Amino acid sequence: MFQWNNRKRLDQLSVKGKTGVLIYDAGEDNAEVYFDDRGILKVVFKSEDIQKTITDPHHIVVGEGNIQRDVYHFLKPDGPAKQLRLGITKHCGRGTWSSLPHSFELNTEKGFEEVFFYLLSGETKKAIQRGRGVWFDGTEVDDVWLVHDRSFSTIPMGYHPVVAEPGVQVMYIWAYLAKKRGWEKI
Repeated sequence: MFQWNNRKRLDQLSVKGKTGVLIYDAGEDNAEVYFDDRGILKVVFKSEDIQKTITDPHHIVVGEGNIQRDVYHFLKPDGPAKQLRLGITKHCGRGTWSSLPHSFELNTEKGFEEVFFYLLSGETKKAIQRGRGVWFDGTEVDDVWLVHDRSFSTIPMGYHPVVAEPGVQVMYIWAYLAKKRGWEKI
């Protein structure tokens, strides 16, 4: 039901959605994300052995000034999911930047898979995503794409900031596979 802003480039991680719910499938790890205009309402994690509803995420503030954002981790290391990590990032302001890479992402490697689902508000409901690094298969990318409200983008490992148009606030639900301990973001 939701469009993709760039080509879907995922191997083991898949996502689909309809109004109010996103469904992530990563083999052993599966999650249903219930959301509205304010963000994630709850995450229902499912695996072969576990079903757990998460409503109280781990919150951190990242950056300052025009790159400050609130980040909420619902599926984090040492949680119920083996590899699936999931949360939401909310820009603190309008027309601001985020998604600056974690240090491990600058040492690009094959196999990394990440996807954003954008919730944009204000004015045009448009943003711009930058991607410079590698896709999961090792193919290099150096590109920019327009981001629409309630849409997906595949995110490469590497440099991938997103900026809102003036007057627009960005939130994005993110999910990635931490196939290595060194790929953990917290």
